[in-house]
Amino acid sequence: MERDDLAGALDELLAHSADDVVFEPHAAQGQELHGPDALRAFWARFAEEGFQVRAGAYSISEEGNSVIVSGWVRTIGEGRLADTQSRWVYRFNDEDQIVSAGVERA
Repeated sequence: MERDDLAGALDELLAHSADDVVFEPHAAQGQELHGPDALRAFWARFAEEGFQVRAGAYSISEEGNSVIVSGWVRTIGEGRLADTQSRWVYRFNDEDQIVSAGVERA
């Protein structure tokens, strides 16, 4: 995401995700997306509507079966630019696959 490569970041995320993964991207405004196909469709619509997103990490920590990433998100669209401090929470199963991924404002 720091390299402005949403498609590459999405492919990397999905390569490490369970088939029944649940995503809750910040841009989805609280909507849960179930499975890889739902996430791909969401980001395709996002891009088709002319929005752009970049993100970067400040810190990464491990807590039990979760990885917590603190960082920033920049969204550009509809003539507006928004910078947000965020925290991503990735939860893993016993096979080291992501089973849920959500983002919160920090």
